[in-house]
Amino acid sequence: MADITFTDIRKNYGRTEIIHGIDARIADGEFIVIVGPSGCGKSTLLRMVAGLETITSGKIAIGSRIVNELEPRERNIAMVFQNYALYPHMSVFDNMAYGLKISGVPKAEIRARVDEAARMLELVPYLDRKPRQLSGGQRQRVAMGRAIVRKPAAFLFDEPLSNLDAKLRVQMRLEIKALQRKLATTTLYVTHDQVEAMTLADRMIVMNGGVAEQVGAPLEVYANPQTLFVAGFIGSPPMNVLKTSVRDGSVWIGGRHDLGPVALGEGAVIGIRPEHLSIVPQGAGLFDATVAFSEPLGAETLVHTTTLTADAVIVRIGGDVHPPRPGEVIGLAVPPGRLFAFNADGKRIAGF
Repeated sequence: MADITFTDIRKNYGRTEIIHGIDARIADGEFIVIVGPSGCGKSTLLRMVAGLETITSGKIAIGSRIVNELEPRERNIAMVFQNYALYPHMSVFDNMAYGLKISGVPKAEIRARVDEAARMLELVPYLDRKPRQLSGGQRQRVAMGRAIVRKPAAFLFDEPLSNLDAKLRVQMRLEIKALQRKLATTTLYVTHDQVEAMTLADRMIVMNGGVAEQVGAPLEVYANPQTLFVAGFIGSPPMNVLKTSVRDGSVWIGGRHDLGPVALGEGAVIGIRPEHLSIVPQGAGLFDATVAFSEPLGAETLVHTTTLTADAVIVRIGGDVHPPRPGEVIGLAVPPGRLFAFNADGKRIAGF
């Protein structure tokens, strides 16, 4: 096991910069999720750790070693891919044992390591089967077992659950988290799914356009987003964003000016989480909105509305609360401290 350190990591393809100087330290045994939309550079960053992509500049250290120039096999890491990458003609046992065999590990030790991993992953009944005889979840367990038997310094997961159905993804998330806690191995996990990031990570790195927008514990990132992108990406449904205007020295949102004479700057916006809004009589809240429609989801209902200034606003209410009718004008109230302000560049305005 080992910590992993990024020091001003950059990646260029020709003159195009893909990764724009990332600095981070992953502690020994920590579970870090790298999350962001498609094309943001998260898989490229992971592949640079693995040695599958060259580093244009900066340093990656695994433990005390700078690994920039090391071959993948010299880095003592194990990677689990989205597509399992199992040998179809080999049994489950042979797939899990293959890396150890080519490394010259004695047969008795290979058997002991594979048996231990198989018990841990509940694969003992399937050791003689071929991959085609397994379900998607079982194949992913085999891929994880192949990584575990190597006893690496770090695990690297590249969107490993993307090929599974929704129910199985939930199950596998729990299994991966429990397994990582048991093994206490440093783990980097890449996903575009913010739910996976929130449920798995000790800390997460939220990436956008090759930039690490924010690094922190999931609930801290959710509660205190530092950029407008993070506010919109982390959370489902995303944070509501309302345009602001200034009239007579006061900041207006949603057609009302209850924010008072605060200095936000030209182009600033206000963010409000859907669960922080409550429905009150028209004229009694921070601003009014017209109900468009409601989405009953069982435990909760999402009420979609539009403000007087045409901002779309979603309100999350309990599933047992009768939602307002479409076309009804309602007031929306926000408790103190639940408004977020972002400047025209998308950066959080401190002290608001």
